Amino acid sequence: MRPRLAFGLFAALVSLSSVSRAQDRAAQSDRFTDGLLPGDYLRLSGGVMTPVNAQGSLRDWDRGTVYGLVWENWQSGAGGVGRVGYGIGVNYGLLPLDEQQFLSEFLTPQGTRATSASASNASVLEIETSLRLRIPAPFIMPSVSLGFGYINYRPSTITYTADGTSSSTAEQRRYGGEFTIGGGLDKRIVDRVAIYGEATYTYGFTGLGQGIARPGGTCATSTSGCDPLKNTSLGMVRGGLRVHIGG
Repeated sequence: MRPRLAFGLFAALVSLSSVSRAQDRAAQSDRFTDGLLPGDYLRLSGGVMTPVNAQGSLRDWDRGTVYGLVWENWQSGAGGVGRVGYGIGVNYGLLPLDEQQFLSEFLTPQGTRATSASASNASVLEIETSLRLRIPAPFIMPSVSLGFGYINYRPSTITYTADGTSSSTAEQRRYGGEFTIGGGLDKRIVDRVAIYGEATYTYGFTGLGQGIARPGGTCATSTSGCDPLKNTSLGMVRGGLRVHIGG
């Protein structure tokens, strides 16, 4: 009986030790994921979109607002959640006209300067797939992201006044592929909800073809390139909520 009792006590101690180590590993894993769990998430964001080193007609538009919605998935990994999440999402930005920039380069078909100009916001639509690599850290979740997708930049019609007469001109729409790099921070605040902020840089390959200002407006200088279609580069700083919706 004594050998059996000793063996039973030994097995119980081993079992308790295994449970304790598993709990320690789980606690360690949780501590370095800031509560991130395997499953599906939605990211809802708002922020600022800014043309970066703007070329061509993009220079005529100033920084504006951007809104985003991303579905994201994190799979299980060693000790809890994996290191890489993937997602698909959409961003929609609105850029106001930079009147002074436009007036500094635009000439009417008659070769005169415009004295004022106005337009509704230009729009930027992005549809993108992304990978997000989390960096293990206590109390917060840093990450870096890489995305590939489609960009559609649509300037609105510009109404201008010259020599007391109003007229309008338009710049060509740009669209093509894009890639995005960025970095961010997530912080869980309660149960399934976290707040996050990130900064990204997007480069759109939209420089194919020739832009046209209709009905014949031109640049004030031949070297400024305000009409030719150029590649599109944008920076974004935004923040929002990350909501756990499944898993």
